[in-house]
Amino acid sequence: MTIQAVTTWEGTPKALEVLIEGSKQSGPIHESMGAKNPRLWRAISGGSMEQVYYSIEFDSQEAYGKFSDAMLGSEWWDGFIEFIGEHHPDLKNLGTAIYFDATS
Repeated sequence: MTIQAVTTWEGTPKALEVLIEGSKQSGPIHESMGAKNPRLWRAISGGSMEQVYYSIEFDSQEAYGKFSDAMLGSEWWDGFIEFIGEHHPDLKNLGTAIYFDATS
């Protein structure tokens, strides 16, 4: 069963550009922790220009749990928390939703 974690971000155009650069660095780190297909989604039609969506995938809930344990215990996480604080309120993490593929 494929699991996808999607984090919603909201920010100013400048703050979102900073997030895009940060996401380019975070993707490989997340892959090293077990995530697959890191992507940062922006709307080209019908969406909010102030929001972007960072997604990563996992083969199972167990794989997602192992990733979460690795991420929360990492130096990357400490830096991530600092990053959020430095860029608030121009950049806001609106939360992460966890989805499963209902067709598999």
